Amino acid sequence: NPIKVSAPPTLLVSSIGVIPHVERSISLAPKAAGDLVYLLGATKDELGASEYYDHHGVLGNNVPETDSHENLRLYRLYARASRDRLVASALALGYGGLGAALAKKAIAGGFGLDIDLSPLDLRADKALFSESTGRILVTVAPQNKKAFEKNFKGFDQCHYIGSVAYTENLFIRDVLKADIKDLETAYKSTLKDY
Repeated sequence: NPIKVSAPPTLLVSSIGVIPHVERSISLAPKAAGDLVYLLGATKDELGASEYYDHHGVLGNNVPETDSHENLRLYRLYARASRDRLVASALALGYGGLGAALAKKAIAGGFGLDIDLSPLDLRADKALFSESTGRILVTVAPQNKKAFEKNFKGFDQCHYIGSVAYTENLFIRDVLKADIKDLETAYKSTLKDY
């Protein structure tokens, strides 16, 4: 039997770009255990109207504010790092913030992640679920570390937060240890009947 799934009216904005060489495209999946994990962009206490607050029945008034000048600066640096093939994988953060992005990366690559949130200087729940705009979660091969960090020299929102692991767990120091298969089951369970 057909099933009708309705969604409220939503603004959808799409963009398309030309990639001259497909081998230079960057996917969200980490490529190798031992790769380094960086969070690019500022993570602030901006959980107002977030998925995290909604889950707790709270709206909050510290909604994310976009700094277009700082984001443009980040995107130009990221574009240069991408052109120079210094980025192994990348994912823009959105709903659910860093927590959701880490889970998506672990699921996509089938690799564990060992993460330390202390460089973000926020309480763990705020660091994981802030929906500050403009951020990118990337992995970088160890041999590209020096060139990658040089590319972002002078940009103080380039945070090394961990590495791709040889395990099958998303491990966030002092917060969480979750099996990737359990994360994938939870991620896909919403639409399991469709």
